[in-house]
Amino acid sequence: MSGSDLFALPVSDGELARLEACLRESVLGDDPFLNDVASHLILAGGKRLRPALTLTAAELGGGRITRESLLGGVSVELVHLASLYHDDVMDEAVRRRSVASVNARWGNLVAIVAGDFLLARSAEIAASLGPEIAGLLAATLARLCQGQVSEVRAAYQIERDEKDYLSAIADKTAALMSTACRIGGLTAGLDRTMVEDLTAFGEAFGMVFQIRDDVLDVIATEAELGKPPGQDLAEGIYTLPLQRALADRSVAPALRDLLGKPLDEDDRERARALVASSSGIVSSALVARTYADRAAEAASRLDGDAISARLARLANDVADDLTQAAEGARERFEQLAG
Repeated sequence: MSGSDLFALPVSDGELARLEACLRESVLGDDPFLNDVASHLILAGGKRLRPALTLTAAELGGGRITRESLLGGVSVELVHLASLYHDDVMDEAVRRRSVASVNARWGNLVAIVAGDFLLARSAEIAASLGPEIAGLLAATLARLCQGQVSEVRAAYQIERDEKDYLSAIADKTAALMSTACRIGGLTAGLDRTMVEDLTAFGEAFGMVFQIRDDVLDVIATEAELGKPPGQDLAEGIYTLPLQRALADRSVAPALRDLLGKPLDEDDRERARALVASSSGIVSSALVARTYADRAAEAASRLDGDAISARLARLANDVADDLTQAAEGARERFEQLAG
């Protein structure tokens, strides 16, 4: 796995510094305690992939990135951060980005309210950018909630089908990626055809990103993830790698015996090994590749030369990285699964 460089986009260091300053400034107010909580994961760092997509999309308009585009990127990142605060409460997570999670440090109530605060600040920023962006962000939030509810309802359901999974991640992850790209196009004043192509790119790329994330939850280490691996398996969130593994007769019987209930650490590691040693990992990477092709095709329609080429390469690089990781994982886990 290539790490943060895999997600590098053609945004200058200067613009990224402007973005970081704007992001930190957006959550600061008169309450020192709330400032600490709201900025906790911001200060922990991160790829800033979503706002980088916003700024990259805005670059297609030529000229310097405007403050409106920066604020658009901030509004998207605040939604993402809020979702992490809330997810960690639901998952009872203790670490995020290699630091203590907000709920572990300050408790669930503070984490939930702080996440709500980030959503409120995001909505306030989006409103300042005009009714179209405000409405877009609101619709995106509705999709995020819909995807999360779908996932929660499917918890521990061994027979959850692939269509339900793909629909859930489209809402839970792809929607915000798509919105990040769309806001960049809107704040840069791009023509509607380019805005729609950016939107299509973001939606398809978001699917690649989430499938990769779900595969890595099975095959990566805690050091690579910044949190314990196998959490989805332990908590009954049955994602594409598991669904595909259940079609592999060499592991399906043993895997089914473990599923349908919460897993302790030993059973979680056993389930991880079974999924990772199955055909489900490589098969999931192939599904990600189909979405990467869609993203690259949408990017190719953009009239941006180097920028559109870089967006296409981003989708392909993520899919290639996943394929490489998937192919290496099966052999590595076979001994554990045996």
